[in-house]
Amino acid sequence: MQSELTPSSIASSAASATSATSASSKHPFKDPKQIEAIAAFRVALGADNEKFDDGELMRFLVARSFDIDGAKTQLEASLEWRKTNKIDDIPIPRANNSNGVMYAVRGWHSVPDANIEANQPNVPEHAVRLQKYMGGSCLHKWDKCGRPIYIERMGQHNVKGLAKNVTTPELVDYHIRCSEFVHNTIMPECEERFGSDDKVIDKETVIFDCTGMGFHQLHMEGLNMLRSLTDMDQKAYPERLGMLFIVNSPYVFVKVYSMIKKWLDPGVIEKIHILGKDYQSVLLEHIDEENLPEFLGGSCTCSHMPGGCVPSVILNNIKPVEKSTPPANGSLLAVPTYLRPRSSSAASANSIMDFVMPGKPQEGIYQMVSTMAHGKPCEYEVVVADEDVDKEPEVIIQFRLKGVRAACDGVNFTVARFDFGEQADTGTIVVPTKFYSLDQSPDEKEGIEVKFRAKDAGLYVLSWKPENYRGLVQMEYGVTVDGIFGEGSESP
Repeated sequence: MQSELTPSSIASSAASATSATSASSKHPFKDPKQIEAIAAFRVALGADNEKFDDGELMRFLVARSFDIDGAKTQLEASLEWRKTNKIDDIPIPRANNSNGVMYAVRGWHSVPDANIEANQPNVPEHAVRLQKYMGGSCLHKWDKCGRPIYIERMGQHNVKGLAKNVTTPELVDYHIRCSEFVHNTIMPECEERFGSDDKVIDKETVIFDCTGMGFHQLHMEGLNMLRSLTDMDQKAYPERLGMLFIVNSPYVFVKVYSMIKKWLDPGVIEKIHILGKDYQSVLLEHIDEENLPEFLGGSCTCSHMPGGCVPSVILNNIKPVEKSTPPANGSLLAVPTYLRPRSSSAASANSIMDFVMPGKPQEGIYQMVSTMAHGKPCEYEVVVADEDVDKEPEVIIQFRLKGVRAACDGVNFTVARFDFGEQADTGTIVVPTKFYSLDQSPDEKEGIEVKFRAKDAGLYVLSWKPENYRGLVQMEYGVTVDGIFGEGSESP
């Protein structure tokens, strides 16, 4: 049963939570509804409420339309996701270290103006590789509210090249690093420089420039990648968006947005401003001229930096970033070992993010049900991290089809390992299955288990499809990593 903010429940919660309400909040809220909602939220959280600032609690409350139970569920899921994926251990650029940046930055004290470069401390190889296919991006100064401005030349993206040469785990890892950098390095600086008791700075302003966008960018695999990032942002980083300006939007964007809009929460949609070619005056209402790049109607050129305000390899205003030299110990992926269905396959009927922020697995496997179309395989991505190979040199990855209800003679099972985007090795196993007619159902204990040894870190793609296809193939399946995920553990 959901906790609703009725007048009586609010008053009761607020009265009992007076001592629990954070007295040291950076930005005490003054609106009675907000004060009462935070008080009720703190009561629902119990003793753990003291760990959170009012501003952080408010982000989750707003994301769930002030539904206390919903906000609590999302907050706890986000914390579990961070713990499981060791998000707080990911190295990011700060004033007190020399870590390289993930994209261009301009105008900050905590991190000097810089472009992404290869072989910099804690800059993964895939972060360098994807620059070849990105239209250009930069964290460029701040708006009139003191919020950091992220600019992306979206219309210049090589979407097909990105989908072909950068995996979904690599893109997610890159996005997480960028998000953590903004939230933990740049926003605290914004707070120090522009914040006040009455102004919370915990959001960013985003500008997507669609100049050059065409139908060639309507690539489903690329859109699936975008969806996985959108899902993660809404679940793990709620209410971090202040405003999104989409400028120079052509007709093709209407088509793209009609798909993207279905993935977005209503509160996010309200923050999106879609503008055509006459956008400059709108941007200047929110951003001072000296903080807005010249190509967007401002006066800033960042002429002191290669590539100016927003470096772009595709627009040839900066030299391509040289390929990183992989370290001797293998993959640079920061994310720990994890599993997820691949967005391009039949396995992605459920959201990719179901596996990033999951519930408990049943009987030790992470279960999904999929109806396989003729000729289209199901695929799983399994990332094996360096640290897990170190802990257990031969990581055993188990694959099991449980409760197969299939009109086929067997299953082709293929394992392909990828190292820095290149296929490293493959192997194929044909697994026999008992034939069932479509009106039969096998014993729930029946199943198939295939094991192979992952001796090296990297991305493994597990693919399977029916042998001698005879009709509908419906199956329940899952993957575990022995020694890393045990019975009742949670997938990252």
